[in-house]
Amino acid sequence: MTRGGDIGRYLYWSDRRVRAVAEEIGLALERRWQWSFTLSLPMTQLQIGEAHRARNRLRIAQRLLRKLGPLAASTFDGPPSVPYAQGTGHVEFAEFVGNYAANEAVLCHIRTRCAEGRPVDVVLFGSMEHVEGFRPGDALDAGWVSSAAPAIEELLRSRGTENTWQWDDDQSRAVEALKIAVQQGQRPGHEHEGRPWTRGYTLGHDRQAHWCAEIYADVVLDDARWNLDGELSMADAHRIVIGAPLWVRALRPDTVVRYQAGATGWFRRLLGRRPAPAQSCAPAHAAIRAPDRVRAPE
Repeated sequence: MTRGGDIGRYLYWSDRRVRAVAEEIGLALERRWQWSFTLSLPMTQLQIGEAHRARNRLRIAQRLLRKLGPLAASTFDGPPSVPYAQGTGHVEFAEFVGNYAANEAVLCHIRTRCAEGRPVDVVLFGSMEHVEGFRPGDALDAGWVSSAAPAIEELLRSRGTENTWQWDDDQSRAVEALKIAVQQGQRPGHEHEGRPWTRGYTLGHDRQAHWCAEIYADVVLDDARWNLDGELSMADAHRIVIGAPLWVRALRPDTVVRYQAGATGWFRRLLGRRPAPAQSCAPAHAAIRAPDRVRAPE
């Protein structure tokens, strides 16, 4: 019998990163050896060999979380920093435009809150090759891009151990990472607050997804230093967590929204979207009311 928690689909899964984390924490993911019998007339042969069982992502994720235990923070009530984090909620997907974007990079933005009610912004950077359901060509290819992208790329490459750019302290670099997540693709004269599909490079979101990530930077902003009033979606920024996703798993099939899938030909031309394969579409804002169903991963 299938349990409710077993139903879902992976919008992002990095097998390489999952296996690397498993190795670091001493969790063996290799297939087990098992006995097998082969009947070959006129005699029966006894063999030992590797089990050919398909690896199940959900079971691997569950084993990894059990092994990580309290190392994978599910709340951000304690002081920084956390090595791993997980949670369930609204996850936004967008392209990450920078040098690294030549490899079709993606970012995920999650906003949650700590026990005292202050916001925690989790910004995760990964590879588009691990994404299911969203395509780079879906996004509006226009709008502001950050000159701090190379500094964020260095943070990711060094796992937070190097900073040789002008944003040379943890707080200023974290603020730039959050700006990329919530402001990349904005255009003068457009109202973007609460309407992410109007910004460039945004791909879609899932309203109810479970995510897990390796964390490279975890910063609490100094309130006396930062006044972000007037900055798009950043006025109340408090704690910024930056890392790389291991997975993002949609828990229901009706919570996934693809922004491109909701753009008709005339609306796409109005926004300046790149041409997309012909399909039956509704206006982008209607996709919020009637989300597109994402293809299940193989």
